[in-house]
Amino acid sequence: MSETTVAKSYLEENTIRFVALQVVIISAVLLAIQSKYLALLLAIDFAVRAFTYLPSPLAAVAKFLVKQFNIERKPVFAAPKKFAAALGFVFSLSIFLLFQFELTTAAFAVGGVLVFCAVLESFFKICVGCYVYDWVVVPFTKKG
Repeated sequence: MSETTVAKSYLEENTIRFVALQVVIISAVLLAIQSKYLALLLAIDFAVRAFTYLPSPLAAVAKFLVKQFNIERKPVFAAPKKFAAALGFVFSLSIFLLFQFELTTAAFAVGGVLVFCAVLESFFKICVGCYVYDWVVVPFTKKG
């Protein structure tokens, strides 16, 4: 296995947790001020993390923080985390659309779930999207 393949197969756990903390903060702010455009920016960041191998703006800030605080690197399998980012994309895009169509209560409900999941990841290392990945994706990908 090449070094590039290994790099694409794993992500850094502490970076992910700092990204989740930023998602908590941004989501709380966008809900407080009901900013559909902030939700759209969050959706774009999730899309970059979920569907590419490019560093997203939030990931770049998180990597900087991990380096600045000299936090030990802990590799984690990338596929569940990328799936979780795809779910974050769906949630944040939904918030944008719900605000766009003035469905404020629904936007707050979806935003609350996003904040809750990001808090679990950031503070408790509990990745809800990773559990969904294990329950939904893994059974269809097992061979034999």
